[in-house]
Amino acid sequence: MNWTGILGLCFLLSQEVAGGSDGAVMTMPPTTSSAPPIVGKASSGGNPATQLLGYVRDSVIRMKDGSVELYTNHKQCNEIRTKQKTYFAAVQATLSEEQKKKMGKRITPSTGGITYEEFDFLQKGKDDRSKLGNIAFMMFAAPNFLPYAFMFFPDMLPGPFKKTTNKMGLQFSKWEMISRERSHAVIKAFVDLERDARVPPAIANINPFGKAKTKRNMERIERFGQAAAAVLVTKGAVGDAGANVALNLLQDQIYATADQLTKKELFLADIPKNIMMGLCRALDAPTAPSSFLPNFVIRGRVLAEIKKMTNSDEFLVNQKVDLNTIRSDLLVEACTARLISAPGRTDEEMRASLANWLEMAVVQPASYAQKTGLQYNANLVRTVLLSYHAIDAARDSRASSYLPRLMFQGQL
Repeated sequence: MNWTGILGLCFLLSQEVAGGSDGAVMTMPPTTSSAPPIVGKASSGGNPATQLLGYVRDSVIRMKDGSVELYTNHKQCNEIRTKQKTYFAAVQATLSEEQKKKMGKRITPSTGGITYEEFDFLQKGKDDRSKLGNIAFMMFAAPNFLPYAFMFFPDMLPGPFKKTTNKMGLQFSKWEMISRERSHAVIKAFVDLERDARVPPAIANINPFGKAKTKRNMERIERFGQAAAAVLVTKGAVGDAGANVALNLLQDQIYATADQLTKKELFLADIPKNIMMGLCRALDAPTAPSSFLPNFVIRGRVLAEIKKMTNSDEFLVNQKVDLNTIRSDLLVEACTARLISAPGRTDEEMRASLANWLEMAVVQPASYAQKTGLQYNANLVRTVLLSYHAIDAARDSRASSYLPRLMFQGQL
């Protein structure tokens, strides 16, 4: 390990993250609290030596406060896991041996005995520990690449180490920035999808033997474009009702027999890269990923987000959580993670949208599969829902990106 990794970490810790990251600060009152923002004493016109000392001081203090908060959160997570283990043992004590085998011996993320607030806190703690482990590994194994990792993955810091102040002092909220970036991601995905369906890639001219494969890929992309167009022109396909229309259009791909539902379909290998990149940009807003990332990295990041949604959906459905009991801030985070939130929506609207999401992503597919004996591709279901809600949010009159919104509305 050398000084490159340490300096890169200190530099990122000293930066201000505009508007913060979705779920960056873990709140579990009254046991934890976010470290207060630190204001450096150095000004832009001060002594350079004083500025440097202030810069180092602020970085060290931020490191200390973030480490204390991270450890406090870790202890709170252990207490929540203890509650889960106690509940799991109590449930197993009432089951027969056959029921125990069906239930399994390990605690899953959707295991009950805790509230949704505690579940959300536990998932954020898991993400923070994973990020901390990745940073520690890179500091010792590849310190020279750590600054570049921060550049390509700006969201790799654990939540307690992030500031939520706006360095430029702009009058935009976190959710407004996310809404704007997601609208831009939708427009770019549409443009790229139509271009790749009509214009062969430049590399296809180099390979004289790949014309047939290129043609098949372009036809596949065109089918996805036509499916999106069918949803857009369907009368009444707006809001939550439009999500059901989108799922019905792809019903043949969602439900299949066990031998037809291969690993390739489960990992969304047939979804065009433009759609996956658009989803990745929308999910990671406002810190969009680099366009130079390879396709498998983009797909992996989208699947990781879908896995988190799956755990959350199963917890809400299996534990029969009353959505009216979810705090407003957690409700906004849950809807934003599923791309169904927009600035200005009321809690009632978000609860209705979240309930509709759970119905279409968990309840209806499971019921249909049980009746027909087919299996359903849960990853594809959520991919379709994410794509539709991203489009619907961009068309919403409350979307922050006003120019695309006015273009959708046309001349009234």
